[in-house]
Amino acid sequence: MANPASRASQEPSGVSGSAATSAPAQHPADLAALTGRDDFLLELGEVLGGRASVHPADSIEAAIEQLSQARHKRLLVIDSRDTGEVRGNVERAAQRIPGAVILVFAEAEAERDIAATLKGTKVFAVLPVPVEHTKTAAVLEAALAGADQDLAKDSRTSAPPDSPADAPHGMRSQLPLQRQATAEPDVPAKRPLLLWSAVSAGILAAGGASWFLMHGKPHAAPAASAGPAAVTHTAKNVPSVAQPVVDTSIVQGRVDDLLDKARRAMFHRHFTTPKGASALVYYRSVLAADPANGEALDGLRRVGNVLVSRFNDAIAHAQFPVAALALATLKVAQPSDPRIPAFQRQLYVGEISQALAGNHAGQAAAMLAQASAAGVAPAALSGLQAQVTKLQQSHQAQDLATAVTNSIRADNLTGPGGAAAQLARLRRVAPTASATQRAAQALTEAMFAKARQEALAGNGAGESRWLAAAQSNGASASDLAAFQRQLAAEQAGAAQAKVNGLLARARSRIESGALTSPAADSAAYYLQTVENAHPTGATLAAEQHERSELASKLLARAESEAHAGNAAASQADLTQARRWGATAAEIRAATDQAALRQGGKPTSADLIRLASGLQRVRYTPPSYPERALAERITGDVTVQYVVDDKGVPRDVRVIASHPSGVFDRAILDAIRSWRYKPVTFHGHPVAVPVRTLIRFVLPN
Repeated sequence: MANPASRASQEPSGVSGSAATSAPAQHPADLAALTGRDDFLLELGEVLGGRASVHPADSIEAAIEQLSQARHKRLLVIDSRDTGEVRGNVERAAQRIPGAVILVFAEAEAERDIAATLKGTKVFAVLPVPVEHTKTAAVLEAALAGADQDLAKDSRTSAPPDSPADAPHGMRSQLPLQRQATAEPDVPAKRPLLLWSAVSAGILAAGGASWFLMHGKPHAAPAASAGPAAVTHTAKNVPSVAQPVVDTSIVQGRVDDLLDKARRAMFHRHFTTPKGASALVYYRSVLAADPANGEALDGLRRVGNVLVSRFNDAIAHAQFPVAALALATLKVAQPSDPRIPAFQRQLYVGEISQALAGNHAGQAAAMLAQASAAGVAPAALSGLQAQVTKLQQSHQAQDLATAVTNSIRADNLTGPGGAAAQLARLRRVAPTASATQRAAQALTEAMFAKARQEALAGNGAGESRWLAAAQSNGASASDLAAFQRQLAAEQAGAAQAKVNGLLARARSRIESGALTSPAADSAAYYLQTVENAHPTGATLAAEQHERSELASKLLARAESEAHAGNAAASQADLTQARRWGATAAEIRAATDQAALRQGGKPTSADLIRLASGLQRVRYTPPSYPERALAERITGDVTVQYVVDDKGVPRDVRVIASHPSGVFDRAILDAIRSWRYKPVTFHGHPVAVPVRTLIRFVLPN
């Protein structure tokens, strides 16, 4: 029997069967977003306006797993900026979750390429980023209208899960309070069809074949007979923020029995727990049967006071999840409590401040949007809004700077979605940030490296193209001048390395006896190539040394060929020897030696042997030039002369010297004063050619 006081009590808001009956059950959508960008999630949530629960995923497998477990309409959003396998991801998702609608977002400059890549797949649309609100909203309306019709049909014919089938009519029609909070009033049955017409008009106005209906026709909209339950519009929020779950169950029984259970629960301080057996549940169950029951209304007020105490204590200790649960439960116990709006503002401010302190921009933005959608005054959020915006920009700048670095590493400097495109976005987001300056410098250096590579390969057009790109990216005139200086030094170094390699080959061919043949792989060929390069400095000295060595080898070979009767070959070698620096005296000496050999005189081999046995009988050491000594210059001189049959050096001359001209006079004066013991061959004195290298080393 009902408590008499209940007839004079006010009916609690949101509990009566009539109020619940007017709010149809809604059928939300589950959306998995394959992205790692908080700013994109926030933009997506704003466009959705609470029509889908957004679940971020860091891999296609995670997204598929989330949607496989979903019980509502299923949408998959793929951010192509964060995946290199867009087509593969689309095909895997279409195969494993065939009922899902798939949307792909791409940067504007890459939109056409992505659309072409996805041609023939089951993707619903390709949309641009940054997100264009009108166009994206129109496509999402169509996607939501056509998604998972079977689930919508099932939901229209099923009873609410908290209403037993055998309950009284008022109880069966009653919705849990959480669902009532988001249910909208009845909508005419033809709303889905009208919605499709509006969406189609928006699509035609927006234009662009690549971003919508890639298969040539849209998903079918729900039939008009589906009724209002197929259309859902909730307050704008960001569904990715978790909401506390409150026990709103209703148990059945006699009112007196329920009140007795409620009293025992209050005595044992079971105000809101355990589930299905708390004072809150029992008092609300009494009111479901007797909305004016005074004891139940008073009991809920006392439960509300407990929840207020819990809320204040949790706020004081920054335990915001506990505070959120207490507040959500208070809304169920005392939905008309005038303190609720202030508590809600206090909770939002605390949660947002905590997210900001933890550097969680996406979480803070989601809470801020939820607070705004919940009706929190803008003045209470203005300071937090500025902080959230600043943190989001910082995160976005960091992400874009990382994207620039990754694109440079992937050698994608100016291609679609490459470093230049990412840097342009970074400059719009954070034009003065240090990360922007570092990213711009890194891209300029990469472009200069490309220009250097083209220049060293002899591709002048490629070099100019990359230098122009570097200028467009912000390279200054001084940067270009420094690049040209460095390039000139590198080119000179490359030329020097090439000459050194040619000299090394020439030396190798002289040692192996390949003096003049083969034509393109002989000592003469490589020295000719070096000569054409016009060497200077140390390279010139090295070239002169190899020329002298080649001339000596040619003279010796000419003598052998003359002795063997190969006059033409001998004459050819003498001509080549003269070409590579042999003097007229050396040519005559070689000719004379050949003649002596033919008349029983010593051969070149004999003369070399005889020269090795020369005995110097008078020696004057070369004087170290005073200037070279003062400047601490060292070097060497290669000299050539003939020791005549009296032991006197004749025809003394410098073949090569390094440094040139520093020690020449000193060595010439010294050698002319030397005397040798005459050399004899078969009892006859003979002249012996000598070539020697004398080094000048500073004394210790």
